[in-house]
Amino acid sequence: MNLALWLLQAAPEAAPDNTNTIRIVAGVLALVCVVVIILRRKKKASSDDWN
Repeated sequence: MNLALWLLQAAPEAAPDNTNTIRIVAGVLALVCVVVIILRRKKKASSDDWN
C-alpha cells in the first residue's frame, strides 16, 4: 500500500491521465489477490498436516 502511494506521489505532474492510475490500482489489486491466495494455501496446507 505504501508503495502505491509513493508511486502516485512520485508521478510527474502532467495532464491528468486516468490510465496510469487505473494501471497502478489494478497492479495493487492483483498483488493483493496473489498474497491472499498464497496465505490461504499455506493455511490450508498447515491444517492438512494436523489431520
